[in-house]
Amino acid sequence: MRRRTSAALRATSVAAAAMVIGAGAGAAGAQSLDPGSLVPSVAPGSLLGVPSLSVAALTQLGAPIPLTSVLGSVAAAGSGDFARPGSSAPSSRPIATRDSTITENTVREVRPMFPGSLNPDDARAEVWTVTSKTMQRTVRVEVYRAPAGVDAPNVYFLDGVGSESPSGWSGGMGWGDPALREREVNVIAPTGAPSSMWSDWLTDDPVLGPNNWETFLTEELPELLVNGLSGIVEPPAHNGDWGVLGVSMGAASALHLANTNPQMFSGVGGVSGAYSTTDELGYQYSRLTVAARNGDATNMWGPRGSAAWQAHDTVADPSGLEGMAVYLSAATGRVGSAELGNFGSNELVLIDGHILEKGSYESTRNLESALASVPDVRLRMNYMPTGIHNWPVFVTQMLPGMDHILTGLEPAVPNGRTTTGGAGEAPGAGGSAGSLGSAGSSGSAGS
Repeated sequence: MRRRTSAALRATSVAAAAMVIGAGAGAAGAQSLDPGSLVPSVAPGSLLGVPSLSVAALTQLGAPIPLTSVLGSVAAAGSGDFARPGSSAPSSRPIATRDSTITENTVREVRPMFPGSLNPDDARAEVWTVTSKTMQRTVRVEVYRAPAGVDAPNVYFLDGVGSESPSGWSGGMGWGDPALREREVNVIAPTGAPSSMWSDWLTDDPVLGPNNWETFLTEELPELLVNGLSGIVEPPAHNGDWGVLGVSMGAASALHLANTNPQMFSGVGGVSGAYSTTDELGYQYSRLTVAARNGDATNMWGPRGSAAWQAHDTVADPSGLEGMAVYLSAATGRVGSAELGNFGSNELVLIDGHILEKGSYESTRNLESALASVPDVRLRMNYMPTGIHNWPVFVTQMLPGMDHILTGLEPAVPNGRTTTGGAGEAPGAGGSAGSLGSAGSSGSAGS
């Protein structure tokens, strides 16, 4: 995607901002601006040349508002022009292509995630290099084993649009929180799926390559985790139950995955997601997610309105979530002190994050309403009064989200073992390098 000139971007961003302002001003019952938001952290009149309103004032507009026209204006600028969690720039590494020599699912290598770390917990964090038969490519998967002595449930963590490597879980999102490291759960974080919606695509994309992530997550990877690396690394001690937790792009995918595979999953969490794919808001979210890395959404699910688009709409039919523990959270999109402290006057980040999170808030409300007709859903909601679509919001939801998911899963059971059987405990493993550029020797945050 050709990047626009700064003048063109500025003009289109002003249009998008003006539409947000206009929509907010005309919304029935819209809340007035919070005087506390009008602080000198962002100079009045700095919003891309729009007079009289600061970024803080703009993003304090209250009440859910229709965002489809705003999203259309953002799309017109090119999604790559807007900073997203995990970055929206094209990948600096070649996108995977099919390797015709890969004809089966295998575990090729397991290495420590944090070699040389002095934190004993880090010995439970690993990088698995596996092959996928359906995608004919290797996949880097992070495995965070539960503490020794228990067979624990497995919970997938699905990252957002960047599908970072290392994953978001490797640092502050999950493993950096000592409370989460103590939880009796094996966390499995696949990587290398940027802009994929963690979905099975109809056609290989010229930019994003082969994507068969639903098949990989539900059929291929579970079997590999059961086997481990024969004679070298034991499989994670698993009690047989599964959950899934996702953020942003991964939130939509987590809810879809659980909804369409109720025989596998018993708990699910979505943080700042968009859960419809057929209404205007959800369609724009999905399309822009794919476009963020220059992919073509028609290669994913075909033309808009196709059976594949409809099948991924969790709001339209959430019946598969019956009986599950479901955690949903979103912020209003308002800028608070945390956002100003983290992003200052970076207007593009604040505007983009405001629009996306307000959309996530609306979509989460819609899913909450849809779940009211589904029996026995153990639903926990968390709506945050301030926060934009970015990591500072996501991080706060990892511990409560995981804890609620675990209430729906079979609890860990003692197995009498004193080790986890992982790569960090294997003879000579401590000095090896992490695979595929993993996190090196820094160890986990807070160690």
